[in-house]
Amino acid sequence: MFQLVSLATLGYVALGVFVPLFVIGLIMLKSLPRAFVLAIVFAVGATVGFVLAALGANVAVGHAVGDQARQAMLVAFTSAGAAAGGAIAVWILLKNRSTPPV
Repeated sequence: MFQLVSLATLGYVALGVFVPLFVIGLIMLKSLPRAFVLAIVFAVGATVGFVLAALGANVAVGHAVGDQARQAMLVAFTSAGAAAGGAIAVWILLKNRSTPPV
C-alpha cells in the first residue's frame, strides 16, 4: 500500500499550525472559545490541504524530473496546499456562522 505521510507527520503539521494560531487568535480575539475554534478549523483545513496537495503533486510531478527538483516541487505544492486549505476552511466557517462578528 502506498503511504504518503505518516500519522505522526500529520500530527506534527497540525500541532505546528494549531499552537501558533491559537496564541495569535487569543491575542487578537480576546476570547478563548473563538480562538480555539479558529485554530482548530485552520489546522484541520491546513492538514487536509497538505494531504490533497501532496497527492496532486505526486501525480503532477511524478518522476519526470530529478530527485532534488521533485522534492522542491513537492514542498512548494504542499506548502501552498496547506495555506490554501486553512484559508478556505476559515472562509467557510465565517461564511456559515450564525452570529454577526464582534
